[in-house]
Amino acid sequence: MSADDQIRLDEEQFPKKVPVHVGSGVKAPLIILATLSVLAAFDYAESLVLPVVLAFVISLTLTPINLWLQRRIWPGLSAFLLVSAVTMALGIAALTLAQPVTSFIDDAPTIGRQLKLRLEEFRNPLETITEASKEVEQITKAASDPMVREVVVRQPGLLNRAASNIGNIASTLVVAIALTYFLLVTNRLIYEKIVHASPKLSDKKRSLLVVNNIVTTVSKYLLTITIINAGFGVSIAITMYLLDMPSPALWGLAAFLLNYLPFVGSLIGTGSGMLIGLLTYNDPIWALAPGLAYFTLTTLEGHFITPSVLGQRLELNPVAILLSIALWGFIWGVAGVILAVPILIIVKVMSDNIPEMQLFGTFLSGTTSIAEEDEPAPELELPRLP
Repeated sequence: MSADDQIRLDEEQFPKKVPVHVGSGVKAPLIILATLSVLAAFDYAESLVLPVVLAFVISLTLTPINLWLQRRIWPGLSAFLLVSAVTMALGIAALTLAQPVTSFIDDAPTIGRQLKLRLEEFRNPLETITEASKEVEQITKAASDPMVREVVVRQPGLLNRAASNIGNIASTLVVAIALTYFLLVTNRLIYEKIVHASPKLSDKKRSLLVVNNIVTTVSKYLLTITIINAGFGVSIAITMYLLDMPSPALWGLAAFLLNYLPFVGSLIGTGSGMLIGLLTYNDPIWALAPGLAYFTLTTLEGHFITPSVLGQRLELNPVAILLSIALWGFIWGVAGVILAVPILIIVKVMSDNIPEMQLFGTFLSGTTSIAEEDEPAPELELPRLP
């Protein structure tokens, strides 16, 4: 057998592998399906995934302080001190707010009835529609089978539902705090694993640069915004105390959490201040004072304090913010609403530092001028391991 025949026989038995390139028409549906699968898994495994995400966000927030302490003391002691401080703050908040929250839950039906009475004058235009709907309901009941009994399923009260959720909240916080400790202790190990996972020296440098840039940017932002929100919550609590509003500490905590939600948090806080003001004051002018005070403080914080401290580097698209709040609120409820913007910030910074995701990062960013688009990317120095 000649050499040509041998080559031909080998090609027939072992055909050459032809690389298959996935076109954009197939890649986009695959990305969408993969994203939907991940979100469905997050929804199904909420009790497992939510503490992990919460611990990741907390550890990123504490990273600048942790790195500063690790240069002076043992890493395990640094993580222990930070986790102890977070646990102590949560404990003090729980003890301080236990009585106001319990009173608010007990008085919720009474507050609802009082609001209805105070807003009675605004219901006059709707009386005609209400009476018409009642007549239609009576006609429907009369036409129904008299032998069929109406069964009303009573839902558990607000207090019972809140009590049933305390165990879930406590277990989530315990797991998140424990994971936060290990994430803070092993932050250097994570850097080393990323470096060793890359095969080439150039890939090691690039991976270290990207990860360090993401962690540094996100951690500084989250820590700064948390400090600003804490100051805003204290300001709201003092203001509500001076206005003789009920439960000023509860107002401060609500303001601290709502301030993580741009636009939406301001509207909720202002509207709540006006509604509770209607119950607290008989004078309609004074009734608007709490809402106006909340709106004034949140406007000063959002338009002057935060931009002057953080600048415009992480300005986000308002549509992306609302979509993120709706998405994570649908998946994880109240916890998802609070974590929506921090998660969006993490995704935004990752998109800015990973070339394959830069198009998505452009959508997440706010208004960008043409001059900024033409600006060359700044040169970044290779960071050292912390």
